[in-house]
Amino acid sequence: MNLAKILVTLAVGLLVVAGCSSPAVTGIKVHIQNGEYQDAVVLADSVIANGEGSNAEVWYWKARAYSMMHVWDEAAVSFVKAYELDPLMAANMTSYWPAFYNTAAGYASEGNNEDAISMLETGSEIVPDRPEFDQMLGDIALNEQRYEDAIDYFEASINLAVTKMDEISRSIETSQDPEYTEQLNDALDNMVHSVVLSTYNTGAILKNRYMNAEEETEAAAILDEAVAVYTRGIEIDPSSADLMTGLAEFYILSQQYDEAIAIYDNALAAIEAGVEEGWISEEDAAEMRAEVLLTRGFTFIEMDRFDEGIAALEECRAQMGDTYMVLEMIGHANFVMENYDESLAVMTQLTETEGLTNEQYANAWYMVYANYIRLELDNDALQAILNAIQYDGNNADYYEYLAQTYSTLGRNSQAMEAMAKSQSLR
Repeated sequence: MNLAKILVTLAVGLLVVAGCSSPAVTGIKVHIQNGEYQDAVVLADSVIANGEGSNAEVWYWKARAYSMMHVWDEAAVSFVKAYELDPLMAANMTSYWPAFYNTAAGYASEGNNEDAISMLETGSEIVPDRPEFDQMLGDIALNEQRYEDAIDYFEASINLAVTKMDEISRSIETSQDPEYTEQLNDALDNMVHSVVLSTYNTGAILKNRYMNAEEETEAAAILDEAVAVYTRGIEIDPSSADLMTGLAEFYILSQQYDEAIAIYDNALAAIEAGVEEGWISEEDAAEMRAEVLLTRGFTFIEMDRFDEGIAALEECRAQMGDTYMVLEMIGHANFVMENYDESLAVMTQLTETEGLTNEQYANAWYMVYANYIRLELDNDALQAILNAIQYDGNNADYYEYLAQTYSTLGRNSQAMEAMAKSQSLR
């Protein structure tokens, strides 16, 4: 979530001077009403220093002044103090939850997770209906590899967001004020985004569990849980390509390829709908389409539907350009289809691409080698596997292929040396 966008709407019209307020509190309110926020803070500090430190209202209005200046940490401290002095004041702090959230985010960005967690828990106690607190607690737990805690936090966040969505939807139905209705729709969009984010993060944890499951029954249970989590999220936001892609990845891992293809088709349709409705820009849509087409093409290849896979990858290539992943998949598909000249052209292009990792260069040269072998161009194959070894000199398989190629060329002593090297690396 973009913290810069989490700003509170502070209505100055609410600054009505209550009859029961002390003269000092009235003075603080007047400063705020006049936009004199720093003066309000100075007056509050003076009042506190002169014996009204136990007056919850003073701390509350001091916090309001800091909130108007977006000094979130000072605002949070003052809100907490007001709450400790008078817990009933929590009802007045509902709109000021970003003070706690943004302060916690600042702590987390500094690596101070302990204070971040404390602030989030306090914020959740004071404003218990905001899903953002549990969501950040989940993010922190995820980064600390406390996966069970993370899933619990994300689940709590989703439940709170769904409850808020119901409340907001009812308000939209009864609203007669267009400006207020627009604010409500924005709030509803934020809740949907919150659900999507927590769902996606939960899915990432479940994916890691699935890939590391040791028993088939365990993997099956995780798959069922993941499908349920993603399905609920997609029901809330049927246009989320991220969630559909996440679900499709699970289907691929479990070799349910037809289900994955159906999900990718739905994701592409959702992207087009988003463009037509105006909430997805054409630039963002192009990137999203390319990502879906990439994994969709990979899925076709896994299903041995190579023509469809290459078509999807070529469409992806037209949008993303000649990235390593796209070209590698196209080359692999052509190789499996025995289109060796086409595969060789693509893999050779990869070897000439700048900025790849040593592993990527080595893999590209190996695929060049494999194509030359199938084309019975053994001298070219020899040079290709030597190039692969230059980028990955500890790969036992490469030395075995080198030995086989030397043997084919009748260079037996070099073949024996290469085989000995291969065996020493195993």
